[in-house]
Amino acid sequence: EELLFEVFPKHVAHALAEGRKVEPEHREEVTIFFSDIVGFTTISSTIPAMKVSDLLDRLYHKFDDLSSFHDVFKLETIGDAYMAVTNLIKDQDDHVKRIAMFSIDAVKAANETLIDLDD
Repeated sequence: EELLFEVFPKHVAHALAEGRKVEPEHREEVTIFFSDIVGFTTISSTIPAMKVSDLLDRLYHKFDDLSSFHDVFKLETIGDAYMAVTNLIKDQDDHVKRIAMFSIDAVKAANETLIDLDD
């Protein structure tokens, strides 16, 4: 059940935990953040898999902290891709600004994240 609350918005997680059907929702506007690591294929081919995993873990923990700080909902991480959204699970009149500020901080966090801690 804990995993439900990490993956889904709270109202969806509650419904799923209770065995209820979750109805689709409509939003006129959302703002989506998508990131991809430039050169990831090269990076992942030149360092051991455990170091690649450690890099992604360190980077995405920073992104997760930033998403909490900026009240941005993390949608997904797939490989080196990170997706987040605003104005989806609750009304956020400032959703564009939230994603912009999150994006600026995410770029800073990525630039501060070493590829290999042993180098």
